[in-house]
Amino acid sequence: MNKPTCTLPGCDKPSRSNAPSLCPMHYHRAYRHGDPHKVAHHSGVTASYGRRYKRQSAKGHPVADANGMAYVHRVVLWDTIGPGEHPCYHCKRIVSWDNGKGHPDVLQVDHLNNHGDDNRPENLVPACKECNTARGAQRRSDALREAGFWSVNDTVATLRDPEQRRRARVAA
Repeated sequence: MNKPTCTLPGCDKPSRSNAPSLCPMHYHRAYRHGDPHKVAHHSGVTASYGRRYKRQSAKGHPVADANGMAYVHRVVLWDTIGPGEHPCYHCKRIVSWDNGKGHPDVLQVDHLNNHGDDNRPENLVPACKECNTARGAQRRSDALREAGFWSVNDTVATLRDPEQRRRARVAA
């Protein structure tokens, strides 16, 4: 049995259920932003301050890629804290430079002031993937909420508390 189409005029996508309703895209827009027509990524709202991560030639450096290039913030933090395992600045989970890119305990470099081009050693800290991602998502969430794009259904806000994330991870 075919599902009915979305109830919004002009949308011919199938609805979320067999009852006449919104398609998944419009449903999530309404849920997240309070309006099925609002599209946050077209809002011009940003929390990244332009993400100006810089790369440099670093042949032979432990964080350099196969082409001898490395992100400056990774070189600076490596030179500051050295190799091996380190506690995440936010949740104290042990992270390591040695873990591969997709590993949950890979060390990521977090810019404390959220400016990707501020690579002063005092602005860079080791972070776990969860905390680094959550901080970025929370900054975007806050910026969108201030711009009137996110409704009270914002589930990203729960990512703010590292202890809450740790409890959820332990329970899983």
